[in-house]
Amino acid sequence: MNDLVLRATGVERVYKQGQHRVEVLRDLNLTVATREQVAIVGSSGCGKSTLLHVLAGLDTPDSGSVELDGVDLYRLNPAQRGRLRNEVLGFVYQFHHLLPEFSAVENVAMPLLIGRADAAQAKRDAAALLEKVGLGQRLTHKPAELSGGERQRAAIARALINRPRLVLADEPTGNLDETTAAGVYELMLQLNEELGTAFLIVTHDTRLAARMQKTYHLSNGGLHLQ
Repeated sequence: MNDLVLRATGVERVYKQGQHRVEVLRDLNLTVATREQVAIVGSSGCGKSTLLHVLAGLDTPDSGSVELDGVDLYRLNPAQRGRLRNEVLGFVYQFHHLLPEFSAVENVAMPLLIGRADAAQAKRDAAALLEKVGLGQRLTHKPAELSGGERQRAAIARALINRPRLVLADEPTGNLDETTAAGVYELMLQLNEELGTAFLIVTHDTRLAARMQKTYHLSNGGLHLQ
Protein backbone atom coordinates (compact mmCIF):
# COMPACT_ATOMS: atom_id res chain seq x y z
CA MET A 1 0.00 0.00 0.00
CA ASN A 2 1.26 3.46 -0.93
CA ASP A 3 2.16 5.57 2.14
CA LEU A 4 0.94 8.64 0.23
CA VAL A 5 -2.74 8.47 -0.56
CA LEU A 6 -2.68 11.83 -2.42
CA ARG A 7 0.02 13.80 -4.21
CA ALA A 8 -0.64 17.00 -6.18
CA THR A 9 2.31 18.45 -8.10
CA GLY A 10 2.47 21.79 -9.90
CA VAL A 11 -1.30 22.10 -10.15
CA GLU A 12 -2.66 25.14 -11.96
CA ARG A 13 -6.27 26.09 -12.64
CA VAL A 14 -7.17 29.19 -14.64
CA TYR A 15 -10.60 30.61 -15.41
CA LYS A 16 -11.37 33.17 -18.08
CA GLN A 17 -13.68 36.07 -17.26
CA GLY A 18 -14.12 38.03 -20.45
CA GLN A 19 -10.68 39.27 -21.42
CA HIS A 20 -9.21 38.43 -18.03
CA ARG A 21 -7.47 35.28 -16.80
CA VAL A 22 -8.01 34.42 -13.16
CA GLU A 23 -5.33 32.11 -11.77
CA VAL A 24 -7.18 30.28 -9.01
CA LEU A 25 -4.46 27.67 -8.40
CA ARG A 26 -0.84 28.36 -9.25
CA ASP A 27 1.98 25.78 -9.10
CA LEU A 28 0.29 24.17 -6.12
CA ASN A 29 1.83 21.17 -4.35
CA LEU A 30 0.30 18.98 -1.66
CA THR A 31 0.73 15.49 -0.18
CA VAL A 32 -1.54 13.60 2.20
CA ALA A 33 -0.20 10.46 3.85
CA THR A 34 -2.11 7.45 5.10
CA ARG A 35 -4.00 8.27 8.35
CA GLU A 36 -3.01 11.96 8.12
CA GLN A 37 -5.36 14.80 9.14
CA VAL A 38 -5.00 17.92 7.00
CA ALA A 39 -6.99 21.17 7.01
CA ILE A 40 -7.03 23.86 4.32
CA VAL A 41 -8.21 27.32 5.31
CA GLY A 42 -8.47 30.59 3.42
CA SER A 43 -10.69 33.53 2.67
CA SER A 44 -13.97 33.15 0.81
CA GLY A 45 -13.42 32.89 -2.93
CA CYS A 46 -9.73 31.97 -2.67
CA GLY A 47 -10.23 28.66 -4.50
CA LYS A 48 -10.66 26.11 -1.72
CA SER A 49 -13.61 24.33 -3.33
CA THR A 50 -11.91 24.44 -6.74
CA LEU A 51 -8.87 22.79 -5.20
CA LEU A 52 -10.99 20.07 -3.62
CA HIS A 53 -12.71 19.38 -6.95
CA VAL A 54 -9.36 19.14 -8.74
CA LEU A 55 -7.98 16.78 -6.10
CA ALA A 56 -11.10 14.61 -6.39
CA GLY A 57 -10.89 14.33 -10.17
CA LEU A 58 -14.04 16.41 -10.67
CA ASP A 59 -12.41 19.46 -12.29
CA THR A 60 -9.48 19.10 -14.69
CA PRO A 61 -6.39 21.20 -13.90
CA ASP A 62 -4.81 23.24 -16.69
CA SER A 63 -1.41 21.79 -15.78
CA GLY A 64 0.20 19.61 -13.14
CA SER A 65 -0.73 16.17 -11.86
CA VAL A 66 -2.87 14.64 -9.14
CA GLU A 67 -1.98 11.12 -8.00
CA LEU A 68 -4.52 9.17 -5.99
CA ASP A 69 -3.12 6.02 -4.40
CA GLY A 70 -0.16 6.30 -6.78
CA VAL A 71 -2.28 6.63 -9.94
CA ASP A 72 -2.40 9.86 -11.97
CA LEU A 73 -6.10 10.75 -12.05
CA TYR A 74 -5.89 12.79 -15.22
CA ARG A 75 -4.22 10.05 -17.25
CA LEU A 76 -7.35 7.95 -16.77
CA ASN A 77 -10.49 8.12 -18.86
CA PRO A 78 -13.64 9.32 -17.06
CA ALA A 79 -14.91 5.80 -16.33
CA GLN A 80 -11.57 4.68 -14.87
CA ARG A 81 -11.34 7.89 -12.87
CA GLY A 82 -14.81 7.29 -11.44
CA ARG A 83 -13.94 3.73 -10.40
CA LEU A 84 -10.73 4.84 -8.67
CA ARG A 85 -12.56 7.68 -6.93
CA ASN A 86 -15.24 5.25 -5.69
CA GLU A 87 -12.59 2.85 -4.34
CA VAL A 88 -10.26 5.34 -2.66
CA LEU A 89 -12.25 8.48 -1.78
CA GLY A 90 -15.16 9.41 0.44
CA PHE A 91 -16.89 12.82 0.38
CA VAL A 92 -18.54 14.94 3.07
CA TYR A 93 -20.15 18.29 2.24
CA GLN A 94 -21.50 21.24 4.21
CA PHE A 95 -25.01 20.10 3.31
CA HIS A 96 -25.54 16.40 3.93
CA HIS A 97 -27.08 15.56 0.50
CA LEU A 98 -28.91 12.58 1.97
CA LEU A 99 -31.76 11.35 -0.23
CA PRO A 100 -34.98 12.40 1.53
CA GLU A 101 -37.09 9.41 0.51
CA PHE A 102 -34.67 6.84 1.95
CA SER A 103 -33.93 5.87 5.55
CA ALA A 104 -30.58 6.47 7.21
CA VAL A 105 -29.47 2.88 6.68
CA GLU A 106 -30.55 2.97 3.03
CA ASN A 107 -28.69 6.25 2.46
CA VAL A 108 -25.48 4.90 3.98
CA ALA A 109 -25.75 1.63 2.06
CA MET A 110 -26.28 3.45 -1.26
CA PRO A 111 -22.61 3.53 -2.41
CA LEU A 112 -22.38 -0.24 -1.85
CA LEU A 113 -25.61 -0.83 -3.74
CA ILE A 114 -24.39 1.33 -6.62
CA GLY A 115 -21.30 -0.89 -6.65
CA ARG A 116 -23.66 -3.89 -6.94
CA ALA A 117 -22.95 -5.33 -3.52
CA ASP A 118 -25.39 -7.80 -2.02
CA ALA A 119 -28.29 -5.71 -0.73
CA ALA A 120 -28.73 -7.53 2.59
CA GLN A 121 -24.99 -7.38 3.37
CA ALA A 122 -24.84 -3.71 2.34
CA LYS A 123 -27.57 -2.88 4.86
CA ARG A 124 -25.83 -4.88 7.58
CA ASP A 125 -22.57 -3.01 6.90
CA ALA A 126 -24.41 0.32 6.87
CA ALA A 127 -26.17 -0.49 10.15
CA ALA A 128 -22.84 -1.39 11.80
CA LEU A 129 -21.28 1.89 10.68
CA LEU A 130 -24.29 3.91 11.82
CA GLU A 131 -23.94 2.21 15.21
CA LYS A 132 -20.30 3.34 15.28
CA VAL A 133 -21.29 6.98 14.66
CA GLY A 134 -23.95 6.88 17.36
CA LEU A 135 -27.03 6.39 15.17
CA GLY A 136 -27.81 2.78 15.95
CA GLN A 137 -31.30 3.80 17.13
CA ARG A 138 -31.97 5.87 13.99
CA LEU A 139 -31.56 3.28 11.24
CA THR A 140 -35.08 3.58 9.85
CA HIS A 141 -35.41 7.34 10.28
CA LYS A 142 -35.51 9.48 7.14
CA PRO A 143 -33.39 12.65 6.93
CA ALA A 144 -36.31 14.91 7.86
CA GLU A 145 -36.64 12.94 11.11
CA LEU A 146 -32.99 13.48 12.08
CA SER A 147 -31.35 16.52 13.66
CA GLY A 148 -28.71 18.51 11.81
CA GLY A 149 -25.90 16.77 13.67
CA GLU A 150 -27.45 13.35 13.08
CA ARG A 151 -27.79 14.02 9.36
CA GLN A 152 -24.12 15.02 9.17
CA ARG A 153 -23.11 11.91 11.10
CA ALA A 154 -25.08 9.81 8.62
CA ALA A 155 -23.31 11.63 5.77
CA ILE A 156 -19.94 10.80 7.34
CA ALA A 157 -20.98 7.16 7.67
CA ARG A 158 -21.95 7.13 3.99
CA ALA A 159 -18.55 8.60 3.08
CA LEU A 160 -16.84 5.79 5.00
CA ILE A 161 -18.96 2.83 3.89
CA ASN A 162 -16.52 1.80 1.14
CA ARG A 163 -13.59 2.02 3.60
CA PRO A 164 -11.87 4.78 1.59
CA ARG A 165 -8.25 5.66 2.20
CA LEU A 166 -9.08 9.37 2.14
CA VAL A 167 -12.14 11.46 2.97
CA LEU A 168 -12.43 14.90 1.36
CA ALA A 169 -14.65 17.19 3.42
CA ASP A 170 -15.90 20.59 2.22
CA GLU A 171 -17.01 22.73 5.19
CA PRO A 172 -18.33 19.66 7.07
CA THR A 173 -19.36 21.71 10.13
CA GLY A 174 -20.30 24.91 8.31
CA ASN A 175 -24.04 24.39 8.67
CA LEU A 176 -23.99 23.33 12.33
CA ASP A 177 -24.13 25.14 15.66
CA GLU A 178 -20.99 25.18 17.82
CA THR A 179 -21.95 22.27 20.07
CA THR A 180 -23.06 20.03 17.21
CA ALA A 181 -19.98 20.95 15.17
CA ALA A 182 -17.76 19.95 18.09
CA GLY A 183 -19.42 16.53 18.15
CA VAL A 184 -18.96 16.05 14.42
CA TYR A 185 -15.27 16.84 14.41
CA GLU A 186 -14.69 14.67 17.48
CA LEU A 187 -16.31 11.88 15.48
CA MET A 188 -14.01 12.48 12.48
CA LEU A 189 -10.93 12.35 14.70
CA GLN A 190 -12.20 9.15 16.32
CA LEU A 191 -12.80 7.48 12.96
CA ASN A 192 -9.39 8.62 11.72
CA GLU A 193 -7.86 6.78 14.68
CA GLU A 194 -10.06 3.68 14.53
CA LEU A 195 -10.28 3.13 10.77
CA GLY A 196 -7.01 4.67 9.59
CA THR A 197 -8.81 6.92 7.11
CA ALA A 198 -6.98 10.12 6.16
CA PHE A 199 -9.01 13.34 6.24
CA LEU A 200 -8.49 16.42 4.05
CA ILE A 201 -10.84 19.14 5.24
CA VAL A 202 -11.58 22.53 3.71
CA THR A 203 -13.01 24.73 6.44
CA HIS A 204 -13.60 28.21 7.82
CA ASP A 205 -13.81 26.66 11.29
CA THR A 206 -10.55 27.58 13.01
CA ARG A 207 -11.32 25.24 15.91
CA LEU A 208 -11.63 22.28 13.57
CA ALA A 209 -8.48 23.29 11.68
CA ALA A 210 -6.57 23.54 14.96
CA ARG A 211 -7.37 19.89 15.71
CA MET A 212 -5.78 18.64 12.49
CA GLN A 213 -2.16 17.49 12.29
CA LYS A 214 -1.40 20.00 9.51
CA THR A 215 -3.09 23.22 8.47
CA TYR A 216 -2.43 24.98 5.16
CA HIS A 217 -3.54 28.46 4.20
CA LEU A 218 -4.60 28.85 0.57
CA SER A 219 -3.72 32.28 -0.84
CA ASN A 220 -2.53 33.61 -4.18
CA GLY A 221 -3.15 30.21 -5.69
CA GLY A 222 -0.71 28.35 -3.41
CA LEU A 223 -0.66 26.49 -0.11
CA HIS A 224 1.34 27.76 2.85
CA LEU A 225 1.89 25.58 5.91
CA GLN A 226 0.80 27.29 9.13
